[in-house]
Formats: sequence, structure tokens, C-alpha cells
Amino acid sequence: MGAIRAANPATCEGSDVMIRRLAVIPVAILLVLAVQMACDTRSDVDNSKPTHFGFQRSISTSLIEEGKLAYANYCVGCHGPAGDGNGEAALFLHPRPRNFINANFKFSSTRSGQLPTDDDLKRTIRRGLKGSAMPSFKLLPDRTIDGLIAYLKTLSPKWKEYDAPVPVPMVDDPYRRLTDKSAAIRRGEAVYHGYANCWSCHPAYVPEKKINEYQVAFGGQLREFFRPHLDRSEGKENVEGELIYPPDFHRDFVRAGMSVDDLYRSIAAGITGTAMPTWIDSIDLPGKKPGDPPIVSRSDLWAIAYYVQSLISERPALIAEGKFALRERARPIYLHGEPPAPKEPSEPATSQPAKNFDF
Repeated sequence: MGAIRAANPATCEGSDVMIRRLAVIPVAILLVLAVQMACDTRSDVDNSKPTHFGFQRSISTSLIEEGKLAYANYCVGCHGPAGDGNGEAALFLHPRPRNFINANFKFSSTRSGQLPTDDDLKRTIRRGLKGSAMPSFKLLPDRTIDGLIAYLKTLSPKWKEYDAPVPVPMVDDPYRRLTDKSAAIRRGEAVYHGYANCWSCHPAYVPEKKINEYQVAFGGQLREFFRPHLDRSEGKENVEGELIYPPDFHRDFVRAGMSVDDLYRSIAAGITGTAMPTWIDSIDLPGKKPGDPPIVSRSDLWAIAYYVQSLISERPALIAEGKFALRERARPIYLHGEPPAPKEPSEPATSQPAKNFDF
């Protein structure tokens, strides 16, 4: 075997003859392999993996380029080629699409005014924004969404200038395990109207007298005057100078989700670029005496979330039960002139139960 290891091209000429002679015995299989390995003078280098040449792109650069292509396919129509929110469709939208250069992302888990996390951006891309022109792209592959996020970060210098975004804390939900959430809803109503004064932008959902009762309960003063149209939202300008209206929870869409966790995130973190503050930093109200439990604490953010969710659930159905039914067949649309008179059925129609919308 030592002689075989020392083989070189000069002594390998007769290897085929030796192999044929040894093939009659089982040990010859090992000898064949040893001879072939000894006679292989090629370099032992793995050429199947790419070598780092100067013209090759890094993985991050490749991801950005993929994201740029995806942006051109899915986003440029509204957000514009430069990412400034001036796409061809932006003229018909209010508020205008997000300006990625300014990077004021409204819906995130970070404090108002801070950049969103990657998970925030993924959530918005995947789920869309309810009631807006931003659709859901939940069918896009993860790689494509990662590429979009990588490309969006090249459009604003804020991504290099600001610190890495950090989500607001998710405090314990004291109502999570309770089957009956009525206590949470009652507490949320009180904090909504009596401490957070959400009705200064959103509508009030209790009479002025009840608001004053809540105000006093939280250590405030009786109010003699309230803003006009207290049952409606109060329009206020965002950072782009557009007049926007906070949602009326009895009628308007809630853009970033209606689950309790979604509502807590929006309440606790705030909405960047709007009058909605970061409540996680200003919801603490200590007790009147040392050692007393706090009058208001961060856990009350969950109570507000449950209360808002209860207001959403009180919305009337869009279609009254039993009054409207889905059509059995598509109905043509006539753009010019009067539609033709309906034809009389040649045979009696088969009676079928009406199909009602289920909300």
C-alpha cells in the first residue's frame, strides 16, 4: 500500500493492468480506489462555490436590487419612482401615499416620531391598511418583502442617522384571561373620557355630564365648556399639512387592525405624524398618598383597547338582515343610455332562499 500511495503519473501507466488482475478478489476494490486517488493530480479545491471577485455583488446589495424591482412592480404607481408619494395615482388619494423620503411611518410599534421596525413594515405590507388604497400583499414571498424593506431604507437618510428602532413595551394584560371583559370595557370608558381625554380628537361616546364625573374621579376639574360637535371627530393637520380625521369607532375603518393587540400597539406607541401621542410614556398617575396604588397605570392602556374594540363591535350591519340578497347572476352595467327593459322569464323561476351578507 505504501508503494501505491507513492504513485505518480510516471508509474501510473500500468495501473489498468494491475487493476484487472486484482479485480478477482474483494480487496481489489479498495486498491482500485487508492490507485485512482494516487493518480489524480488535480488540485484539491472546491470550485462549486463562487469566489469573491471584485465584480460580484454582496448579499445585501442583491437584496436591495430585488427590492427595487419589486417596488417598480407593486409600489411605484402610488408612492412614485422617487418614493416621495407622488405616483400617478396619488392625485386621487387622500391622504396621499406615504413619502418614504420623509420616512414618517404612521403605524408602528415604536414611539411616535421614530422609525418603524422591520416587523412593522412587514405587517403593513402583508396586511395592508384597512379602508385605504394600501392593499394587502400577503401572497408575496418573504424574500420579496425583505427586498422591499431593504430598498425602502435606501430612500431616506433617516435610516442611517437614527438609532435602531425599539418597540414600546407590552405590559401585562390584566384582562386577558377573563372570559367576561365588561370590567375592562367600563374601565376603558372611564380612562378614555376622564383621563386620556380621547374625545378632544375622537368622538365622545358618553354625555358631557358623564365626562365630568370621570374627570373628577381622576382628580380633574369640572368642565364648563366642551368643543362643539363632541359626537364627531375633530379634524387636525398631519405633518404633511393635510387635514385628517381620527376614526370614529362607530363608523370609520381602523387602519392598523382591530384586534386588542393591534389597538394596544396603536394607543401605546402613538401614530407618527399626527396628534395621537405615545401614551405608554404618559399614562401613569400615582396615588394621592404614598403607598396608594396608582390612579392610572400602563395596564389601563389595555382597558382603553378593550373599550375601543367594544365600540367597533357596536357598529350596525351594513346591510339589514333579510332585506338584501346577493344576485344569482352578474348584472351588466350600462354606461350610455337607459338599460333595456327586463325580459319576461319564459319559465317560472325556481324558488330559492335568499343569500344574505354575513358581517
